[in-house]
Amino acid sequence: MSHFVGIGLVLGFLLPHSSNAFMLVNPLLCLFYQCYKQNQVYYKYNWIVLVPIVVSLLINLPQDISSKSIIGTFTILLYFFCFPMVGKVKVPDGYFYFILGFIFISQVAYAFNIVVMERFLNTYYPISETNIDYAYQIHMQNAVNANNIFSFRLGGLYHNSNQCSRYLTFLLASFIVLNNEKPIKQLLPFIVVNLYAVLLTGSRTGFVVSSLIIMAFVFIDRRINSLWRTVIVIVSITIFLVLVLSGSSTFRSFNVVQGFDNSANVKYYAFSDYIEHENTPIRFVFGYLDENRFESSAGIMNKFDADYGYLIFQFGFVGFLDPPK
Repeated sequence: MSHFVGIGLVLGFLLPHSSNAFMLVNPLLCLFYQCYKQNQVYYKYNWIVLVPIVVSLLINLPQDISSKSIIGTFTILLYFFCFPMVGKVKVPDGYFYFILGFIFISQVAYAFNIVVMERFLNTYYPISETNIDYAYQIHMQNAVNANNIFSFRLGGLYHNSNQCSRYLTFLLASFIVLNNEKPIKQLLPFIVVNLYAVLLTGSRTGFVVSSLIIMAFVFIDRRINSLWRTVIVIVSITIFLVLVLSGSSTFRSFNVVQGFDNSANVKYYAFSDYIEHENTPIRFVFGYLDENRFESSAGIMNKFDADYGYLIFQFGFVGFLDPPK
């Protein structure tokens, strides 16, 4: 089962979603784990999430809903229905290092002219011309090199830098949780490379989340002397605040304050506009299911470019019971 879960992680992080058949792999893995998990552990509060999502689905099905939204909703339902999918299974570290190594190499392949990886990405992870970042991705592939690598936001095999950052932070958290009994020095190589990969994405949110994960791990690790633990946490917080408040012309991820002034404000105005002009109470509660149905009266954004915006618009305020996709 340890290797089954490890293989499942590899597929979940790295499998191309270039066809419906590939998109079915992860849901089928969930059903497999549900049937063959070694420890029959159940979570009795699943219904708190399942019922509102089912109601949202029933309300919106008669509308013009995209197949992608319907498939995504059924996938979320399946994940929660099967949760927890496995018991206390120890995944070998090799799977985590393989995933991180693949993502990292996919980020720097074009900068360092790694021809084998470039060909592999172009064949199995092609950029769709319908992708809103298509022009930027093509420009990045042609212009990036070892000297200007920090001038680009590198999304690697995901093409989208924010998505790449999301996967990296989730990978970091999973690795730490499953290896929290090991000495920190044994975890440092993975943590350092993972954090560097997050910096390459230029994601401010990813940098903040990764930093908080690492600081929380150090703070709760009781194997470290309490005095040293306090010193490490204080120093880490100080360095973090200096980086965030001073910003950086090289690493976009450090410009967190600028992020609040720019993209965060746009998302806030879009959300406020939606709240102000939505006059159907049932939509406030259960949402519209399909993010493509969002229309901003002020023309601020074509769609919510934020996890909580997606949740509220798709599933209503009961969407807070549901994790970001």
